Amino acid sequence: MEFDFTPVITYFPTLMKGLGVAIFVAIIVALMSVLGGLLVAVISVYINKVLSWPLRFFIWLFMTTPLLLQLYLLYFGIGEWVLIPAVVVGILGLGFHYMAYNADIFVATLKSVSDGQYEASRSLGFGHTATIFYILVPQAFIRSIPQIGNNMILMVKDTSVLSAIGVAELVYASQYAISVSFRPFEFFIVIAIMYYIINVFMELGQVWLERLTAYRR
Repeated sequence: MEFDFTPVITYFPTLMKGLGVAIFVAIIVALMSVLGGLLVAVISVYINKVLSWPLRFFIWLFMTTPLLLQLYLLYFGIGEWVLIPAVVVGILGLGFHYMAYNADIFVATLKSVSDGQYEASRSLGFGHTATIFYILVPQAFIRSIPQIGNNMILMVKDTSVLSAIGVAELVYASQYAISVSFRPFEFFIVIAIMYYIINVFMELGQVWLERLTAYRR
């Protein structure tokens, strides 16, 4: 079998556009899933016990169903009532999916913070809300960095699933070039290398962040 990477060079700008879309989606989803997951966890654990069961059901629902099925339900379900761009559906689908996983992690790390931290904070004059957001949440967030970081690495790779609903990310961008050049193996090799490089940089960033915050745990 002979390799011919000439079509890859020809369509490399197309691949880079797809990579740009994938990175854009990943950044938005990362912010949505981390901040949203933290909010869900805080409400569930500290603020409103009545909402705890519905929020736990939300976490269970998105953790026990396939991501692709969730995307199809959102894409075709929302499409019945309103025209919405596929990239928005993709962001919402990935965001809710990883928000559930991140919320589950934050619930565990919030509960791992000693009750004495809360009592000491209140004895120093901090209110309930201030204690949560200035004392408990920062400690829980730092403890969750390894697991949240792993989730974000998985999420970046899962942006490729969005090609199933027409989002022009990296894998989707390569499909036209593959259909014209009939060189799928070469394109898939290059795409795999791109994802590998992104993962390496994300892992290095995670290691740096863990070392930076290690003394605060």
